[in-house]
Amino acid sequence: METILVPTDLTPMTDVALSVAVNLARINGGEIVLLHSVIYPVPVPTPVFAEALPVITDRTLTTYQLLEQDAREILQQFAQNPAYAGVTIRPTLITNGQALVDNVTTRPADLIVMSSNGAEGLEEWLIGSNAEVIVRHAHCPVLVVKQATPHFQPQNIVCAVDIDDRLKAIYHFPFQMGENGLHQFLYVMTPSDNRDPEGVREWINEFADAKGITEFESIIQHAKTVPQGVIDYANEVEADLIVLFTHGHKGLLHLLSGSVAEDVLNHTQVPVLIMRVA
Repeated sequence: METILVPTDLTPMTDVALSVAVNLARINGGEIVLLHSVIYPVPVPTPVFAEALPVITDRTLTTYQLLEQDAREILQQFAQNPAYAGVTIRPTLITNGQALVDNVTTRPADLIVMSSNGAEGLEEWLIGSNAEVIVRHAHCPVLVVKQATPHFQPQNIVCAVDIDDRLKAIYHFPFQMGENGLHQFLYVMTPSDNRDPEGVREWINEFADAKGITEFESIIQHAKTVPQGVIDYANEVEADLIVLFTHGHKGLLHLLSGSVAEDVLNHTQVPVLIMRVA
């Protein structure tokens, strides 16, 4: 693993993601890019010239420069935390005026690590969370964490699967999955799911075999919805990582079908590693 990308809005939640990224970098090697995109205020025309376009004045430019200076200083403070000594952290400030999400999803990386408070209710339906949008568009695995974990070494991992043969392709996970590795494969069966449980277990056996995994459990969890089944089982076994696969649905398709991965990461406190299905 060469590059871990940590997007930040410069809030204290940055250390939640950064502490995990630092631990992964220490174990697996590589450097961390701590990325922030400056949000510039839009100049507002005076009432007299209300129909005119906003004008960039010297005063506006000074405001922009101060915003950039403050952001650089905060990035440096995060990167120079003594707890992160020995790991290369490159504070990177984006000043192209694009949103943080746009810059994150187009930048090369082997893994994105980010913190999230999730999104609920009307906010979830209308705009979601930054983590949700990044997961939908990211080109590499995304690890979403909710609380600081300085010694992030997951051992009790739950991998939730769907019956999709594309998942059988050999995936190179971005970091080592603890001493026990992947050994719990979870399939959530909803009331409308008429699949034969034995057929599900047979598919999981093939899935594990494709990844060279010989010792594992096949769990079928009954639940009203797939996201709730994943969350309930992870809580029941006190999992320290949930692994999910996503197709990254966008636009109208996403609005109609939603995403199990996004629903889970919005409503669980367990770290979630989301892998994209080609």
